[in-house]
Amino acid sequence: MPNVPKITTTAATPPAGSPSRLEDDPLGRMSEEVGLATMMDELPPPPTVHTLAQQGDVAGLEALLAEDPHTDFSERDEQDVTPLHWASINAHVAACRFLLEHGADVDAVGGELKATPLQWSARNGHLYVMHLLMSHGADPNIRDGQGFNTLHLVTHSSAVMPLLYMLQQPVAVDEADSDGHTALMWAAYQGDGLSVELLLGHGASLTARDHAGLSPLHWAVVKGSAVCIKHLLLAGADFNAREEHEKTPRDMAEELKAIAPLNRALQEANFNEYGQRVQARFSERVTKALIFAFPVLVLFVSFAAFGALEWYFSWPLFVALFAGMQITTVKVLLADKPMSDRVLTSPYFSAIITASFVVVGYAWLTRIVFGAPGVLVSQALFLIAFSACVFTFIKAIRTDPGYVPRADPEEMKAQIEELTDQGRLNGTNWCIFCMVRKPLRSKHCRQCNRCVGRFDHHCPWIWNCVGCNNHRYFLLFVLTLVVGVICFVRLAYAYIDENAPPATPGEGLTLCNISETVCRGAAHDGFLLATVAWASLQLSWTFILGCSQLWQVARQMTTYEISNLGRYGYMGGRGGTSLRDQSGAVRGSTVFVPMPDTESDFSHLPPPPGGAPSHNHHHHRCGPPGRICSVIGAAITGPVFRLVGLDQFTQGRAVSGMARAGRDQNPFDLGVTKNCSDFWCGAKGIDYLHLYQVPPEGWAAYRRKQAAGDRGYVPVAREEV
Repeated sequence: MPNVPKITTTAATPPAGSPSRLEDDPLGRMSEEVGLATMMDELPPPPTVHTLAQQGDVAGLEALLAEDPHTDFSERDEQDVTPLHWASINAHVAACRFLLEHGADVDAVGGELKATPLQWSARNGHLYVMHLLMSHGADPNIRDGQGFNTLHLVTHSSAVMPLLYMLQQPVAVDEADSDGHTALMWAAYQGDGLSVELLLGHGASLTARDHAGLSPLHWAVVKGSAVCIKHLLLAGADFNAREEHEKTPRDMAEELKAIAPLNRALQEANFNEYGQRVQARFSERVTKALIFAFPVLVLFVSFAAFGALEWYFSWPLFVALFAGMQITTVKVLLADKPMSDRVLTSPYFSAIITASFVVVGYAWLTRIVFGAPGVLVSQALFLIAFSACVFTFIKAIRTDPGYVPRADPEEMKAQIEELTDQGRLNGTNWCIFCMVRKPLRSKHCRQCNRCVGRFDHHCPWIWNCVGCNNHRYFLLFVLTLVVGVICFVRLAYAYIDENAPPATPGEGLTLCNISETVCRGAAHDGFLLATVAWASLQLSWTFILGCSQLWQVARQMTTYEISNLGRYGYMGGRGGTSLRDQSGAVRGSTVFVPMPDTESDFSHLPPPPGGAPSHNHHHHRCGPPGRICSVIGAAITGPVFRLVGLDQFTQGRAVSGMARAGRDQNPFDLGVTKNCSDFWCGAKGIDYLHLYQVPPEGWAAYRRKQAAGDRGYVPVAREEV
């Protein structure tokens, strides 16, 4: 039987590409139809106008409008929120502008809190969205579901520049919310020192009370914010104000165990424990006269003691007299000044320099001028240097360092609007303490409480800031002081060599074993030798300071710019840093927290700063000995470096700033020759009190254009460079 192939019978399979009907599909659809339907179900739905606004997709919004010209841009989603709300809370300025230009309701109320787009943006501190909405007629006085207007909400954000902008708008600074809380109360409760100071500067009431009778000072105590308490006390807040349960701020501080921040604020503001300002013991004129007289008396008595007494009596007397002068000045004469800047804002250090002039001049007139006749050139050079030093010292003190002029309210408002329009309203361009537009290279001096043009540093030795107007006098003072001290030491050496008898060495190690001239001088005229030693001590820091200043002049830089270039700078540094980051006035989180129920005992609140011990452990690679050495080193070098001005080169990011100064492009650098001539002879036509931007073509091109024709500050066209 022939072999027959085995045939396997299967269900018929349609050829590839031919449609088949699914048996279990109730609609009897082909498989391809079911697959396509499944794919369509898995695709995301097309973006809605709310999604596009939330993402800031202007191109998508334009496409949506092109597809449907009747698109409603005030349409509400399931949360009762409009597209403008979503674009505002996410800071999409371009999307907000598009929506407003196409009919979006600028004051639409929506969401769970029944708030407007302006309030959504204000709650998050979105300055430029707020500005756009206000320019399209948004009403800042509308209240949301919680009873807050826009000023309250922008205060909640702890954003200083949006708050500054809102204070220029038609909204009452003391408008209260539904519980009677003003913006100042909210800022105080949040511990936001910058906002408190800004609101006080705009006339916020210190006596306003909420529905529980609490004042702004009460709320600052509840927060335990020493900074806010200090600002409120200095502004005149009533320390004995009582709320509805007759509790004063001190009573609440004791109840909340927040007495430490309160006492610290009282001390920093120079108030006693009863909230009364410490009064001056003498009039201002008498106080200054005593401050200048004490160093002269101390130096004369101390140096005379070196000539009349043995060293083991004279040295302790010198230390005791100086310590007594320091304590008397700080604790008695300056007792009415705030502790933080008590000495730096006083003429104490300039009085020491003045006393040094008096002592050195006295020693030269009574001894050297006739006792060293063989060094006439040195005599003449010393006289010239001494006279120039005194003159430039007085000029550096009395000359306005270059305070930035304050504008009237209308001009100030116009400047704020202009900066906001340009997207440049930040701490780099505006000072909320002086309320002025900050020129390039300027800085607010905390001691002087003014902005200074081309700020170099605040120098306690000249009782003034060093800025664009007195920088030359300051540097001449330092350089002539160096020359004068060198000449004085040379003249004293000649005087001793001419007049002192030969030394008679004693037993053991004496000055004669170290230096015969010093030994002869100590035996012959201890007053002169002590004066020479004192003058030589001044030579140490003035020589370093003079060299650093000359280097900065050659590089067209200031001390402040070098010490901060690694953090934010005008010369290639990271610009636009916020005022809050620059000043460090608010530390830690500033997330909005609702106020507590005023009828409660506040026991649920977190402990205030300083009210609970910290358990943070800082490890040091050298262990306890290394930490001890670090603390001792900082305690010794810190005050010394601050006195001689070297702290500008060691604190913060000064080291990285100096490193960057060597490689980053300095827009003001015109070469050593031109830099020096601009400093010593003056940069013709350059007004550092009104210099707000560098022309995009560069400083050098502008200066060439300006030198060719004195037409003021006019940017140069690119094709002209």
